[in-house]
Amino acid sequence: MRKLRRNQNHIVDFFFTLSLFCLFAASALIVVLIGSGVYKNTTAHMEENFATRTALSYVAEKVRQHDTAGGVTLLEEGDGGVLVLTDTVNDGTYETYIYAYDGWLCELVIKEGTGFSREQGEQILKVDTFSLEAKPGDFLQVTAADSGSSPVSCLLHLRSTADTDTE
Repeated sequence: MRKLRRNQNHIVDFFFTLSLFCLFAASALIVVLIGSGVYKNTTAHMEENFATRTALSYVAEKVRQHDTAGGVTLLEEGDGGVLVLTDTVNDGTYETYIYAYDGWLCELVIKEGTGFSREQGEQILKVDTFSLEAKPGDFLQVTAADSGSSPVSCLLHLRSTADTDTE
């Protein structure tokens, strides 16, 4: 009788340990599934915003590099405007045009006085919308959006005066 009771205790201990292990394994599986869903959503959100935020950072850095008197000009021309950044190198003056064309953020560097054509620019980043707008108080608002993401804006303050002449 004593031997039967000892076997029942071992069987109960075994099933208790087995059920505890199964509960732990199920909990671990649920945590992994939830974590993978969160990771998937986070990476999808980051990919959506990559081009938008990169475009804004790119334009902001270019404007900061050229923030001198007459160095930054905004042309109101067609689709969201054209940013013109002027550089003087040795004896020549060069203009960098940043604009949106055919779903791309483009850049074109030409000698001053050369004709500007949107088709000539180098494609930088794919963006669905891109616009530039001069705001009161020497501010420049840059707005961009990638496919599937809402537009994001960046407000840049031009430190030098008379930089945002709108033509």
